[in-house]
Amino acid sequence: MKVLSPAKVNLMLRILAQRSDGYHALQSCFEVLPWGDEMTFFTEKSQQPSVTICGFKTLALTDNIIYRAAELLKPFIQAPCVVHIKVNKKIPSGAGLGGGSSNAAATLKTLNTLWKCRLDATSLSALALKLGADVPFFMTGQSALVTGIGEHIRPMRFFSGYILLLFPPLPIATETVFNHPGLKRNQTPLPERLLRDSNFWINDCLPVVLSEFKEIKKLFDCCYPAMRLRLSGTGSTLFALFDDKQTALKQQKMVSQYCRNRLLEI
Repeated sequence: MKVLSPAKVNLMLRILAQRSDGYHALQSCFEVLPWGDEMTFFTEKSQQPSVTICGFKTLALTDNIIYRAAELLKPFIQAPCVVHIKVNKKIPSGAGLGGGSSNAAATLKTLNTLWKCRLDATSLSALALKLGADVPFFMTGQSALVTGIGEHIRPMRFFSGYILLLFPPLPIATETVFNHPGLKRNQTPLPERLLRDSNFWINDCLPVVLSEFKEIKKLFDCCYPAMRLRLSGTGSTLFALFDDKQTALKQQKMVSQYCRNRLLEI
């Protein structure tokens, strides 16, 4: 069984408050991208369910969020078998594109079928939240307004056009940004009438990333005069939005001298 594990971008990310449990309340516009990791699931008959994973060079099996997702499903298995999962990674690690969370969601949905766990969408989403704040969003497979710590998801489209992704050659850990003392944590949420207005699409993490990572600041400064650059999530990916393909292609040619990139129509 072949599955696309899609990437996402945060068109907007507002940090509303830090809760007493350490999590951050947020308001974010998540857009699913028609591109991501390619996951292939192979099954082998066995009375003992197990999972093997290939495609990660340095990540131990038990540290992999795919493995942790599979472990959450084991109590519900009705048709045990061995599952081999091959992951063709396209989404850079620490890029703010949700690669790990997307992999986890794809694993939950696929193994729920292969192992005949028979869990409904609500039950799967409850398991997904145990794996990370972004995983429930990927369970829906749709662009959405996401609030709370990521558990409140309202399907919604925000943008139609072209998106140019810029990939600086470094990962950023989510905790590095969320633990930064300079992160603004008292943002005002947007009213619904402004959610699709790109003039209000800010990311409170951008000032922190630009101040702490010189490589990203340099790339931002090189490209920003020619296009409005934004940051996805808490990662390193910068992106720009375009209404027409010709302008997008022109800017892609320019940024290609600075970093890896990908142009997508969404």
